[in-house]
Amino acid sequence: MLGLFAPTPAFSRAAWAWGLALAVTLPAGAQTPAAAPAAGAQAPSALQRWHVRYDLGPDGRATMTQELHNQVLQAGALEDLKTYSIGFSNGIQQGQVLEAYTLKQDGRRIDVPANNFQTQTSDGHQGGKPFFSDRTRITVVFPELAVGDTVAVKYRIEDKEAIFPGAFSVAHSFSPFMVHADSRITVRAPKGLPLRFEAHGLDEQPSAEEGELSVREWRYRNPQPRTWNEADEGVWRLEETPVLLASTFADYAAIARAYGERALPKAEPTERLRTLAQSIVGTVQEPRERARLLYEWVSTHITYGGNCIGVGAVVPRDTDTVLENRMGDCKDHATLLQALLGAAGIRSEQVLVNAGDTYDLPGLPVVASANHVINYLPDWQMYVDATAKQIPFGHLPANAYAKPVVHVGSQDPLRRIPAGPAAQAVQRVHTTMRVAADGSASGHLRVEFEGTQAARMRAYMRELQADAQRDFVRRLLARSGYKGKGELDRGDLSDALLLSDRYAVELRFDIDNFLQSGTQGAFVLAPVVDLPLSVVRLAVGDFTAPQRRVRCYGYHSEERYDITLAPGVQFTRLPEAFDSRHATLDYRGSYQRTAQGVQVLRSLHDHTPQGLCEPGYMRDWIAQAEPVARSLQGQVFYRLQKPTAAATSKNSGPKKKAVRKPKRR
Repeated sequence: MLGLFAPTPAFSRAAWAWGLALAVTLPAGAQTPAAAPAAGAQAPSALQRWHVRYDLGPDGRATMTQELHNQVLQAGALEDLKTYSIGFSNGIQQGQVLEAYTLKQDGRRIDVPANNFQTQTSDGHQGGKPFFSDRTRITVVFPELAVGDTVAVKYRIEDKEAIFPGAFSVAHSFSPFMVHADSRITVRAPKGLPLRFEAHGLDEQPSAEEGELSVREWRYRNPQPRTWNEADEGVWRLEETPVLLASTFADYAAIARAYGERALPKAEPTERLRTLAQSIVGTVQEPRERARLLYEWVSTHITYGGNCIGVGAVVPRDTDTVLENRMGDCKDHATLLQALLGAAGIRSEQVLVNAGDTYDLPGLPVVASANHVINYLPDWQMYVDATAKQIPFGHLPANAYAKPVVHVGSQDPLRRIPAGPAAQAVQRVHTTMRVAADGSASGHLRVEFEGTQAARMRAYMRELQADAQRDFVRRLLARSGYKGKGELDRGDLSDALLLSDRYAVELRFDIDNFLQSGTQGAFVLAPVVDLPLSVVRLAVGDFTAPQRRVRCYGYHSEERYDITLAPGVQFTRLPEAFDSRHATLDYRGSYQRTAQGVQVLRSLHDHTPQGLCEPGYMRDWIAQAEPVARSLQGQVFYRLQKPTAAATSKNSGPKKKAVRKPKRR
């Protein structure tokens, strides 16, 4: 449900990720943290041999040869290791499996038979060229594999054309959560090639020469793999991982130039683009509003589709091709948007950024560290990402903030996206409710969203089918433990507001079992349906202090409850008001009796900026949040003059099916 009424923590912890940048080379069966063995558990597999060799040419072309021997230690690893695949771009590479076999525990070698190879080639129709991928995939299936056996494969991928002419870069990672008995990476390059290296956690071997070639080698052994624990949660720094970087690029400006040489000419406005831009902005003259309209057009009219055809991995398609197919990848979106902005007289730049969890660019510039393209509007010092659908103009996806970026075609290419303001995630909830003497309740709930959540909510509601609309409120109430029904008002869903950063939705509800403990009991007051930024979520938050940097964000949440109590219903005790004002977290909660019942006001401002938080910051945040959480755990005590509807249904006789008491939230 796109997180519509799903849990949203006060801060999100980034699980271990090799990132899209540094995970360029990992063997099949390599463990991510989610699959890392628990304390005292045996690793599911062991890399007995992983030898990788790069043979480089003076023009940047490379031939990569890999040999892997991966031993199955647990039955759970059989499915993953039963097959092994290699992939390459048919336009600029050629690949070949040199040998593949199962090495039995008793020493027997069983070669993979010819019919255990599967080759899948992406191609066009009737001799035409493919549109978005020319990848060839070769998969081998290892025969007679059992626990204790080893799968062995050796293959070669050779460049027919360098992806960046005259240049080479690679990032090669090793998992500290996996057994490595003998892993090594060797680079053979012409002596005149300006190749530099950066390594962490590896044993460098003495350099050697073979004729006109310089030979460098690094080795990695890890007989006792690291066990994943809470201390590993968060965003890792590059130097904390075993990794080798190799690059001929002098600096990140050189990477920007290499990308820009082929990308920026495609961003020049054409007559077709000028006509299109004018049709989009119409009579609007204000520059920022014109930029918004162009951004929203690209975001909503151009679907995402990869470009994995030869050098298309780093070169955008022509804008005519993108427009004719209404599809493109991040480079295509950024190039088309830059061209449209230029046609409308608005300055912009393309920007390279990492799409994973890399928040520190390594000292040695490698292309894989900046693997996503967005735009920058210097007139408003604003970054935008038209590939990130359902993100309003002026906002970015949460994982983009505070990251280093490389500006293409700029005199000052190396910068950092500022942390995002906490106020861009806002939720306001107003609940009016009447509680009856039998514990049932009926009422109305209005939720207002601001920021990125508003566009996501609107997009979800637009796609909600008619039958789902009819059952929507009942299902939401059931998820909160209530038996009830209601009606949904989806608000304004017009096309003009598709990417607006403001949206409201309303629910009317009738709940049979709002009070569930008989004639007297207690409950924690919360919205009757699960909401992403409910104040009361802080009451069940995780207050374990991280030991690493974590991705974090703040928000502003307000809740108002106007509760009318029918005759025969008493709220005998209310939680105490609580006021906590701090630099990071502000909270004010009040519970007051009215002539007809009770009014509850809660306001939570988490001033944490969107981006990256150090452990010290999070410890301070936790110290401020815990007292608020205890206050929110305060219960409302009630008394009824007659049994609740739920209790009555339980005792109404054997012929009536009992209603199971729902679990309290």
